[in-house]
Amino acid sequence: MRLSGGPAIDAVLAAAAIPGLLPPIRSGSRLLADGGVANNTPISHAIQLGAERIYVLPTGDPGAASLPRPPCGALDAAVHGLTMLAGTRLQADLMRYATAAELIVLPAANPQRIPPTSFTHASELTAQALAAARTALAAHDAHPAGASPPRRSSRPPNPVTACWNNEA
Repeated sequence: MRLSGGPAIDAVLAAAAIPGLLPPIRSGSRLLADGGVANNTPISHAIQLGAERIYVLPTGDPGAASLPRPPCGALDAAVHGLTMLAGTRLQADLMRYATAAELIVLPAANPQRIPPTSFTHASELTAQALAAARTALAAHDAHPAGASPPRRSSRPPNPVTACWNNEA
């Protein structure tokens, strides 16, 4: 279910209510939680609402399957599993809706693949994502017919040498 009315604060709080980590919030008679677990990039919703051009900013490289280091602990393993699930769903949706709307896929916001449980790199990642998005949008404006599909990682899997949770 997607929210299309009501207090914006309920939607914001629900988006932060990650199942298993943070409790859902009550809005009237409903309990709301982040829908990203079921549909992290709701391209289908935008299509249903009539969008003709959709900008997609993936939270991770949808083609990357390997990690630089293995997950360390249950939380990191669960987050990695959900990240892989979201990436697989995004790839499928990009193919499924490629002819339904113009899909402009911006570069993943985390090219170093810093774990989502690490919060020490926010400023660096934000600046890199902004620069990469500006470059991608400028290239798209220069060649609008050539919206490119998501990049697949060409990196081979790295050997297991350290814990994924270590700060990069």
